[in-house]
Amino acid sequence: MSSLNLSSFAPLFGLPPSSSEIKAFLSTLTPPSSSSSSLSNGKSSLDLVPEIKTYPDAVYHNYYAFGLSLFFDPTKNNGLESVDIFNPSPFPKPPKPGRKPEPTYAAPPRLTMDFPTDTLVLPPLKQGGETKSISRPRIFSLDAETTGRQFVSCLGEPSRKGSGGWTGVWLEWSPVELVSTASSQPFPKDTGVESETVKVGIMLELRDPGAQEKVSDDAKKKGMGGVWERAAGWSWASVKVFKP
Repeated sequence: MSSLNLSSFAPLFGLPPSSSEIKAFLSTLTPPSSSSSSLSNGKSSLDLVPEIKTYPDAVYHNYYAFGLSLFFDPTKNNGLESVDIFNPSPFPKPPKPGRKPEPTYAAPPRLTMDFPTDTLVLPPLKQGGETKSISRPRIFSLDAETTGRQFVSCLGEPSRKGSGGWTGVWLEWSPVELVSTASSQPFPKDTGVESETVKVGIMLELRDPGAQEKVSDDAKKKGMGGVWERAAGWSWASVKVFKP
């Protein structure tokens, strides 16, 4: 799979890990193989066997080779509740002396979001005011350096956001309407045919570059600014797709 559309997770929510639908989805992450030998894309069929971590209220199936972690809720018939997709740090931390290196997530497939329209409706600036529409691309593709500012330009202001704690700076949009993978591509406006859509929730965690943060001379003169002003230029660390 060269790309992964975030709408493809929508029909999987609520299904257990043993479901044929989830198995079929996972099989698309790498070409089929009857052996565990290395495949043409450098992956192995053994990569489809997850590391499973079980807790009283959560079961995680971690697929390190594909940058994915699936969260199943044991309180809801072990159904799939969310999927975390990780963007590996360009500055990984060295292993601690005397400790076994922990598994790390590889880069995921290229992530895409297909929107049903090329306009984004912004809420009024004040109560009773008028809404405003701005243009956006019909297809939003993520790469390793996609920033928080780019997410906001396509999804609008988040419905929730926060900073601090173990999650760092995060933004959440719910629900987000996307064109279903069953529709393949959005239909042209002049056909009169509406695309099939699904709704998902999206939570974005941004990576604080710390000492690696690049600050221009002008920015240094003006001051670093608040965390949200700076975080707009940070790249994504992970994306969580969940059932809204």
